[in-house]
Amino acid sequence: MSRVSIETTQNVQIDYELASIGDRILAYLIDFFIMLAYLIATSFALFYFAESLIKANLYWFLRILVQWLPFVCYTLLCEVFLNGQTIGKRQRKIKVLCLDGSQPTLSNYLLRWLLRPIDIYLTFGAAAIVTMAANGRGQRLADITAGTTVVKVKPKIQLADLRRLFLNTNDNYQPVYDQVLMLSDNDINIIKDILAKQNKIRDHKIFDALVKKIKDTLNITYEGAPIPFLQIIVKDYNFLANQEAE
Repeated sequence: MSRVSIETTQNVQIDYELASIGDRILAYLIDFFIMLAYLIATSFALFYFAESLIKANLYWFLRILVQWLPFVCYTLLCEVFLNGQTIGKRQRKIKVLCLDGSQPTLSNYLLRWLLRPIDIYLTFGAAAIVTMAANGRGQRLADITAGTTVVKVKPKIQLADLRRLFLNTNDNYQPVYDQVLMLSDNDINIIKDILAKQNKIRDHKIFDALVKKIKDTLNITYEGAPIPFLQIIVKDYNFLANQEAE
């Protein structure tokens, strides 16, 4: 099982499971057959209305706009509007992610799409497969250029995990660190995610690095195990944020 370590903007390294070559091929085939079905359906529709469209000088305009443009731009449009996934990628539970752990921007997606013909069509997928197998980060040529890779979608936090994270966070709870609101929602979401996946994280230096980052940010002292500290931070933030909202 191939993995890649991604360093987030909070200087925390998180291991992601790389999408396998098999998953990416299956995702491509699913997308291909979806678009093939779309081409066939639109071809029948255009043929049915061809006579009236030709008289109105709209046939070729609609054929390009309605049929071929969506077909050519399918991958780009899906990845932009479905947060790094096409329908095939979503079915295989994989997605595009930047190597710094951030969500790709339009320019990242555009670079991947522009180099797609070289990776896949002109070489019948050989360039993509060879590059992904040799790269070590699951990157085809377009990914290397765009600074992206394709990873397995992480399981969502289960209800049991949330109960464990917020245990004893009630109206009688007494926050330990009032300055915890200096952290952002994104910071807290990273902490929650790491706590929920703590048994799957192999490198325990992640927890120490995260604790140090929080202590430096909040200007607090703490000596002890990292997990209880991170749980306290989440509970404090959850309680104080709810109090502030009221």
